[in-house]
Amino acid sequence: MNTIYLLVVSIALVYAALRFRRSAKDPEPTDAFPGFRPCIGFTALDGMQAISLLLENESTADVWAEEIEISLVDLTANNQTAEASCREILKIRQMVSADDVLPISLAGVIYKAAGGPQREYSCTLSSVLRFRVDDTWFERSLENHRIRMLGLTVSDVRRERKPAPQFPPHPEPQSVAVVAAKFK
Repeated sequence: MNTIYLLVVSIALVYAALRFRRSAKDPEPTDAFPGFRPCIGFTALDGMQAISLLLENESTADVWAEEIEISLVDLTANNQTAEASCREILKIRQMVSADDVLPISLAGVIYKAAGGPQREYSCTLSSVLRFRVDDTWFERSLENHRIRMLGLTVSDVRRERKPAPQFPPHPEPQSVAVVAAKFK
């Protein structure tokens, strides 16, 4: 019996050491702007759990969230109302104040990118968030998630460890003064 306990403890220690080594080798992409942590999660919207982009700003600066670009990989869907584009951009265009959290529902944009399936569908969701702090633009890739949905309702979400497909570089948005000058 002692050998079984010893074996279980040694396997747990090796697993913990490998996880620690992996996390130390791959630093989080928060180095560009510490304190701003966007992630995919759940929020209670309209009386149900909805898949959302959670923009958590623990910094002292306000963050302007411009847009999130999503890409659906390995889409499995039937009875779609349109052809699946597998790629969509959701314009956010909202300020996330210091020490605040802003939830943004992703259900509609995922449904649209999947082609409006009428039955259950599944795919791997990868996404890139574009945001601005003062006059500096940032682009952050979020973790991949394997999702299963029925229409706009999420039935299962799991974090995917496979690398995300590369998004093409996005041109830097124009400043407010340049856009205002065009409309004068």
